[in-house]
Amino acid sequence: MKETIYTIPINESFEQLCGCPLCRLHDKLESDSLEYIMGAAMMESDVREQCNTKGFCSKHYTDMLAMQNRLSLALTVESRLCELKDILSQNLKKPMSRDVDMKKVPTLLTDTSGSCFVCERVDSFMLQYYINTVYMWKNDDVFRNEKFARTPYFCLFHASKLLEHGAKELRKKDYTPFSEEVVAIINRYLCSLLEDVSTFCKSFDYRNAGKDIGNAKVSVEKAVVFLSGTCVNLEDYK
Repeated sequence: MKETIYTIPINESFEQLCGCPLCRLHDKLESDSLEYIMGAAMMESDVREQCNTKGFCSKHYTDMLAMQNRLSLALTVESRLCELKDILSQNLKKPMSRDVDMKKVPTLLTDTSGSCFVCERVDSFMLQYYINTVYMWKNDDVFRNEKFARTPYFCLFHASKLLEHGAKELRKKDYTPFSEEVVAIINRYLCSLLEDVSTFCKSFDYRNAGKDIGNAKVSVEKAVVFLSGTCVNLEDYK
């Protein structure tokens, strides 16, 4: 099957045969988006305008604070503050006047603080990744048999997204084996994970003191990743 801008990253992610390939795609998109915002996007007026209007969620503000380009962040924040000032001045021209309905202020602030340029950008790309993963499973035998089928696991969140889009994109005769394969991959990993977590719990029994529990040492962290899709560096816990 001919590769495209959307299928190449999918193939590359599934080829690694470790972790959840869709988590990996999401994390790469997120990282690239943050670097873009703190770099080249500073020169693109349409992107700056979107960032000013939508702002960023707390996670992505924290991520940007951890990056080294303080000037880019300062300029981004300055533009965002100016945008908020304009929003407030346009909607509350006379804040002390009885003609102004102050009850709309909470909604106004919630609306303007509840969006995130990075989240929306990542979500738009991920939508195409879900659709194309399903398409590749159906139409690319190499991808289906050598990559998808050998996936260690999908986190619960991305498994649900795959099944959701599989139901939309596939006919019933194709969706049944697709959904069965996704569930089988989840169940296979779940059984292995549960065994490791149980081993970890039992290691606190004095009768098991000193026993080597191998991979079970990081089973709790692996379970958190599986259950929530949270990015955790397992090397920090070994």
